[in-house]
Amino acid sequence: GAMEDKPDYAVLHSDGNTNDPLGSSFRQWAPEHNLDAFCTKLYDYYVEKGFYNTILSKITNLINLAFTILFSTFLFLFVDWHAVVSCHQVCDRLIRTNVLSGPSFGEVLVVLYFIIFSIYWFWSLIEFVQVFKNSVEMCRFYSEHLNISDEELPMLGWHEILDKLVEVQKEKLKLCIVKPYLDSLDITNRIMRKDNYLIALVNAGVFRFNFGPLGEHSGIFGKSLEWNIRTWVLDAMFDEHFSVKGFLDPKHTDYGGPLQIGNGISRLKTKFVVLGIVNFIFMPFIAIFMAIYFFLKHFEELHSKRSSLGYREFTLYARWHLREYNELPHFFLRRLRDAYKPAESYIEQFPTGASSILAQCVAYVSGAVVGVLLVLSLTGSKSVLNVYVGDRSLIWYLAVFTAILAISRSAIPEAKDRYNPHKAMAEVVKHTHYCPRHWRGEFHKRYVSNEFSSLFKPTISVFIGELLCVITTPFILIFLLPNRVESIMRCIKQVTISLKGVGDVCGPAAFDMENFSALPKKYVHIQHEDKRSKQPGDNKSEGEGGMEINVMKPDYSMRRHRLYAEAKDADDNQSLEASILQQSYLKPFKSKQGKLEKSLLSFMCNHPFYETKGEAAKLLTTLNNNTNIVQHYGLNPDDVQKNGLGHQDNNHDDDDDDDDDDDDDD
Repeated sequence: GAMEDKPDYAVLHSDGNTNDPLGSSFRQWAPEHNLDAFCTKLYDYYVEKGFYNTILSKITNLINLAFTILFSTFLFLFVDWHAVVSCHQVCDRLIRTNVLSGPSFGEVLVVLYFIIFSIYWFWSLIEFVQVFKNSVEMCRFYSEHLNISDEELPMLGWHEILDKLVEVQKEKLKLCIVKPYLDSLDITNRIMRKDNYLIALVNAGVFRFNFGPLGEHSGIFGKSLEWNIRTWVLDAMFDEHFSVKGFLDPKHTDYGGPLQIGNGISRLKTKFVVLGIVNFIFMPFIAIFMAIYFFLKHFEELHSKRSSLGYREFTLYARWHLREYNELPHFFLRRLRDAYKPAESYIEQFPTGASSILAQCVAYVSGAVVGVLLVLSLTGSKSVLNVYVGDRSLIWYLAVFTAILAISRSAIPEAKDRYNPHKAMAEVVKHTHYCPRHWRGEFHKRYVSNEFSSLFKPTISVFIGELLCVITTPFILIFLLPNRVESIMRCIKQVTISLKGVGDVCGPAAFDMENFSALPKKYVHIQHEDKRSKQPGDNKSEGEGGMEINVMKPDYSMRRHRLYAEAKDADDNQSLEASILQQSYLKPFKSKQGKLEKSLLSFMCNHPFYETKGEAAKLLTTLNNNTNIVQHYGLNPDDVQKNGLGHQDNNHDDDDDDDDDDDDDD
């Protein structure tokens, strides 16, 4: 379906008559013309748990956004802050009455701020109307086609929804013209089509850059930069046939001809520069809005919860680095939620002695002051309002010392009865599926703790990073990303494969183990030699740009975690050499740290009735009898057994190397 001019799916009657859809109860169901959008709507409706929850959620978001815009505009434009700051007794006129009578530069900026975000609010309102239509459509589809009511929906797992959809396709509802039915992997690839490419780009290190002293986990890869990449790269790279060829080569018209990605590279470079200029213009307004929204959202938590500022979360770059192919958002968020408590426990294994002692001292002093002021306020005395120390009333000191108390208490770690960083990190790895080679056996050392802390930061630090991202995004778009365009385009080109009935997708997300599972360094030896030095009969193949590649038969005995590869047909030497040569081209874009294998295992655990085949099936067969490999990938053997992957062998191998990690820093 990806290369055809007609839609690749429609609702058909079982006898093939498109004019009489499925009986009287389905007569109003119209054929879809964008199956990606249909699958996404199906998933969003499930995540929101029904029609009323979806609509109520969107309405409250609109109300919160409108309140933030109006309240912030009121504070900036109508409150006389000079009078507020200089007021020491009773002040009657804290609200400005002569607003915009001879507007100042600051007032003009506030008006522009109001106009920009009002336009954004109306755009969100238009999106809400579309969401409402989609929700009505999905409500009918769930009830009429899948026989699932909104009351029943919260009790079902996502894999049960997909199983019902696959069953309905087999019996009476045909979604795809070029394929008998779309299975769980096809539907997930459509929902995750763009996210899978972003995972592949992050996995390849395309967005791992330093902006001066700032690294990717400092916040410069934040939501602002992600939005630009998603909108102007991921959303723009697919045409109506779900093909990326037009994006890679804008002048490409013949789908059978060669791609000249240089055309796409020059266009994307220009686009990044223009986007950088636009982001620079809107930068101050976005930063101000984010600061106000964060304050309004977290002030109540700061006031009521002991350690609200001490809460930690994974940085945005860490999230994309940890996310696996075809891992839908609700599965990924559940995995992160399970990782939060053990991650906090691991961080607390390394108390910062000096800062903890100072925090206890500050907490004691500020707590004492707050306690006395609260006692005064409980006696009914007006001294808290009328007594001044310096130029400030006691109520001001109560607010300040309350904030200091909250911050200092959040910096005091809980006392640990037992020091066991290895056990704590093992629990973290179980949920994050992430453990670089140089961490292993070193969990008790401070440098591992520091590296993990750079991924798992306090919420306030993550927010400061997001503000920093708003400031740095224009400069990254103008100066850094244009230098990465060739890597972006080449990665997209190399990892793209076409699936029947789905279109162009990210190859690792299709679980193409043969092409995208990382090979050990000993498989391929690359030498830069002059092409003229090649002699007839040499066992060499010519790569791109005059690079010659010595192709060697793989030594499978060096690859304990690739046991499934032993089933390859080693008799066909020519086919094997061609495959190894292709691997050398794909090597920079292959999954690192076994991400592809872990993605497959996670997908099978989340979709227990999906039937895989080929190399992926051989991998699962191997894992059935190798508990140590399953644990190496961060999965629970009981979960694997429960989800139909067979019985586990209880033998453990202490000599557990990871040769998936081609990059020591990854």
